[in-house]
Amino acid sequence: MKTLIGEEKINLAIQGLFEKHKQDIEPNLTSIEWLEALYEVTRPEYHVLIDDWFKRVITYNLKTEKVIYEKLENGDFEITISISAKRFETMEAGDFSPIQINEPIQIGAFTEHPRNVENDEMVLYLESHQIDKEKMNLKIITKALPKYIAIDPFGTRLDENRKDNISEITDL
Repeated sequence: MKTLIGEEKINLAIQGLFEKHKQDIEPNLTSIEWLEALYEVTRPEYHVLIDDWFKRVITYNLKTEKVIYEKLENGDFEITISISAKRFETMEAGDFSPIQINEPIQIGAFTEHPRNVENDEMVLYLESHQIDKEKMNLKIITKALPKYIAIDPFGTRLDENRKDNISEITDL
């Protein structure tokens, strides 16, 4: 949620709920009120995604399938990333039903594996991209050649196999 709407807006939603209930002797905040507070501080196109995350069990199969790069004349690198992105809803019986994907997901380029990122200098690129197809090619530009490229590098989506979210560029 923080990646989608930002910490500031989450804090606004919490502050609004606090103000609403601060006089209550025994506050009785409901999950519906929490969702309504989130809706108030987010753009309407994100309401469906908020509902998905809070009202349904959604899982993902995200993967970087291929990464190629080209050094540009100015010394920057153009990196083409082929990704696969699938979404599933877990039904009451426990089976998975494929559902359309259409949401912003972070794509990152790093000098170290994302789990080892300790400072901004290790992050060459980190931006959300609207992922709306199961197979997509994205192009990014970095000042240096990254060692790792990832979709959802910090695991904000429930993905059974996170290892294939990250590709290592081995011919440095």
